[in-house]
Amino acid sequence: MAATQPGLFTARIIRTVRLSQLCRMVVFERPPGFPDAAPGQFIALRVTGTISPLLRRPYSIMDMRAGELELLVKVVGTGSGLIADAPTGSAMEIAGPLGGTSFPAPGDRPAVLAAGGAGLAPLIFAARTWRRAGHAGRIELVYGSECDDELPAMLCGDDFSAVHRATIDGSCGYCGDAVQLLETLLAGGNLGSGILYSCGPRGMVRALQRRAAAGFKRHFTSLEAVMACGVGACRGCAVPLLGPDGPPFAAVCSDGTVFDAAAIDWEGWDE
Repeated sequence: MAATQPGLFTARIIRTVRLSQLCRMVVFERPPGFPDAAPGQFIALRVTGTISPLLRRPYSIMDMRAGELELLVKVVGTGSGLIADAPTGSAMEIAGPLGGTSFPAPGDRPAVLAAGGAGLAPLIFAARTWRRAGHAGRIELVYGSECDDELPAMLCGDDFSAVHRATIDGSCGYCGDAVQLLETLLAGGNLGSGILYSCGPRGMVRALQRRAAAGFKRHFTSLEAVMACGVGACRGCAVPLLGPDGPPFAAVCSDGTVFDAAAIDWEGWDE
C-alpha cells in the first residue's frame, strides 16, 4: 500500500503510560488533518525547539484512532528520554505519516507476527487494523524481550489469537530469543503455514529469514534503521536488495519500511 501524503503537524501529549522502567506508551492528540496511516508507517518527532537533539526521532505508529496517535517509546538515549518524560500537554512537531510501503493484510491465511523489543509497535498496529477491517482469521504473536519487565504482556491485550513470549533471562515464557521460540513452535506443528510478519533488530530478522521463513508462504518485515531525514533524501538508511545486475539499494524510510524479506541482500547489508 502506498503512503498517504505526509506533512508537518504540531501534536500535544494527552497521556503517558509507564509500561516498565524503560518503556512508555505515549499518546498524542491526533492533529487536525493528520492523514490515516497504515501498519508499518511511522512518524518523526522533533523533540525540542532547539538544535539539541538535532535530528527528528522516528517512531513506528502503534495505533491510530479518530483523536489519538499512539507510540511505543523505549528510552535508549537523550531524545527518547525527553519524549518519555515530557509532561502531559507538551507540544512536539510531528512529520508524517512517513514510509512508502506497509504490511499487506493476510487475507484468508493465518498470520504469525514476530517481534523483538520495540519492534512490537507496528505489529500491534497491524493486528488492530486487520481486526477493525473484519479479519476473523488467526493472528499469533511471537514476542521476544530481555526480561518480563521490559514490556509487560498487558500491552498486547486481546489483539492476538495467541501470544507466545520468549525472554533471554527466562523470567517469562520460553527461555531464549524470539527466533528460537518460533523455530520450536514450527517444529512442534504449533503454528500455521501462513504469512510471517516481523519487526525487530536486524540480526533477529535476518535469522528469521534464514532459519524459519521456509515454514511460511511469505515473509514481510518492517526494517529498523537509523533514519536521519525520514524521506529518502540523505540515503543514510540504504538497504541492499537482491537483483540480477547486482544489488540495488533502497531507502528504508521512503521505499519501506516494509519489504519482502526474501528480496533483501542480508549478506551484503553491513552492520
